[in-house]
Amino acid sequence: MVGTKRIALALFLFCSLIALTTAGMAAPEREIRIGVGIPITGAFSAEAPYYVDCVKLAEKQINQAGGINGKKLRILIIDNQSTNPGALAALNKAVEQDKVLVFIGPVKSTQILAMSDAVKAYGIPMMLGGTNETITKQGNPWLFRCRVNDGIVAAILVKYIKEELKLTKFGVIYSNEAFGTGGADAIERNAKAQGLKVVARERFNLGGTATSRPNSWTSRGPEPRRWSRTATGSMRLHGLLLNTAMGSPYKYVSPPAIAVKAFLDLAGEAAEGLVGFVDSVPGMNATNRKFVEAYRKEYSADPDRQAPWSYDAINILADAIRKVGEDHSKIREAILAIRGYEGVLGTYNFTPEGEGLSGGPIAVIKNGKPQLVKMVHVNQ
Repeated sequence: MVGTKRIALALFLFCSLIALTTAGMAAPEREIRIGVGIPITGAFSAEAPYYVDCVKLAEKQINQAGGINGKKLRILIIDNQSTNPGALAALNKAVEQDKVLVFIGPVKSTQILAMSDAVKAYGIPMMLGGTNETITKQGNPWLFRCRVNDGIVAAILVKYIKEELKLTKFGVIYSNEAFGTGGADAIERNAKAQGLKVVARERFNLGGTATSRPNSWTSRGPEPRRWSRTATGSMRLHGLLLNTAMGSPYKYVSPPAIAVKAFLDLAGEAAEGLVGFVDSVPGMNATNRKFVEAYRKEYSADPDRQAPWSYDAINILADAIRKVGEDHSKIREAILAIRGYEGVLGTYNFTPEGEGLSGGPIAVIKNGKPQLVKMVHVNQ
């Protein structure tokens, strides 16, 4: 009798163990996992809270609305350590260990390029926020951009200079590294295409100062616009050059850096009146208004202007999975088929190369915040 009880107890424990193990193994099947590579540590860690807030808000809203095809959405945030190797390691962990269905990549273009071959080998859709225009031109069908790339930004800025400022010639100030040089080249290329002339190019050391005073351009007659990138410690240079060295006759038109919270905090009053292309302006469309309202309610703060692309990315992926299920190739096709999707950053119409946006807001900085001037789009 005792032996029988022991056998029964052993069988019970064995069956219980199997049940618990099976439940643990089956858990991913009852949820949709999306991996997100974010710089929790390292040089870019100051950006992390904004991205975490955006993706967690999207996760909460989607789950409150019933999840995705009856399954709970689970966002897995993985530290990319602010480095290229860290970004690749985050992707590998997400796919191989965490078994994510899709991935949200970084905003730094060099990190994306370091990850590209692995993304292609895995055959997994990756949404990204890096703006180097070459990223989607390398033959990788699994990359999808949720921000306006640098080439399109350049075209938008030149279009604004021509059509709104009515200028025919201008100068370019840029930082002497890949981003700045590439931006200056794109501006000059688009100026030529639109019949405008770049009469001077002036560069400065990243984190330093311009190599010569912009007023030295006077003899060449530019009506300057500036493409620049600065390290955090020298962001104030943006506004100071406008308000001191450039002087009254000059106008300044900037890429999205002028709306980044870190820049606005450092520039202070020097940023007032600066005009440029920005990722988003609060309230610029219905989706944006709802997002800003929900973000403020959730976090008692205003969202960053750049980070909401990750919120759009989560929702775009969720919609694609709802339509076609959990097959990578079908999700890819569903993203490419998107037309007229209104996100926080604008209206998405994905091209065969994976570009989601072809335009966005020109804004002016007033009272430390961007205010909408007008929406500008270009043909891709």
